[in-house]
Amino acid sequence: MFDLRSITLVLAVLLVVSSCGAAGAPQEAADGRPSIMVTTSIWADVVSNVACGEAKLQTLIPIGSDPHGFEPSLADRKRMEEAVLVVANGLELEEGLDDTLAAVADGGTPVFLMGEHIDPGPLDSEDPHIWFDPRRVGAALPELADHLVDRAGLDEGVVGECLARYQADLAALDSEIADVVAALPADRRKLVTSHDSLAYFADRYGFEVIGTVIPAPSTLAETDPARLEELARIIEEAGVPAIFAETQHTMDDVNALAARVGEVEVVTLYTGTLGPSGEGADTYIGFLRTNALLIAESLG
Repeated sequence: MFDLRSITLVLAVLLVVSSCGAAGAPQEAADGRPSIMVTTSIWADVVSNVACGEAKLQTLIPIGSDPHGFEPSLADRKRMEEAVLVVANGLELEEGLDDTLAAVADGGTPVFLMGEHIDPGPLDSEDPHIWFDPRRVGAALPELADHLVDRAGLDEGVVGECLARYQADLAALDSEIADVVAALPADRRKLVTSHDSLAYFADRYGFEVIGTVIPAPSTLAETDPARLEELARIIEEAGVPAIFAETQHTMDDVNALAARVGEVEVVTLYTGTLGPSGEGADTYIGFLRTNALLIAESLG
């Protein structure tokens, strides 16, 4: 017969064994769907349209947060390790996540980096803001679909149908945006932004980025008064009517620049995150459409 000490020891051993068996193991939703972790809200919506409800999707970086500055917790890492697939942007967009993503991949969890499957064309191949061209995104989705089937175990037929439908939706959106900006003459297609985030949009729809408050693709870089003064001169000479700020970034430098120039509008775009529900930018398609309308109206 076991005494109390023996029973306690056995229970402790069983608890340790149970915990070890669960750590890092792929998790499923209560309904049996595999769990997929996506870093940003933009890519989460894209993945959801290709996966079509066949997986439980979790978004790591909250809506409204800056992906450049997000730092994961230990709980975030555990959730990534327990997913059957992690989808991230890469190209150092999620700067604070790079080491964690590498460790998760080394531990056996597949990590799909969208940036490795987008053709940059003539643009800087390290520019992370690849979602601003829906044509490029649509062209990369078959490889994402393959990973959803091969790595996450989703139904190939369902994913194939959803992929075709969503690619058609993105092609229609691309035509819609081209029509929205078509009325803008060339001398009005000049963009000044808070940081270097619209190069893909400009390349696709015939704009020119003539200046940025933060002279880098990352919001973690810094500006200085001399640069703002030079940018003010560029804006005045080009006759630019609007400066584009971003929802997830501070407005201080942009407002200071607008005050220095005078008679220039500050317009806030969604750039690295979807918007809250009800603002027209809570899906990837709505996000691009809303930004295009804001740009066209502000420069028209």
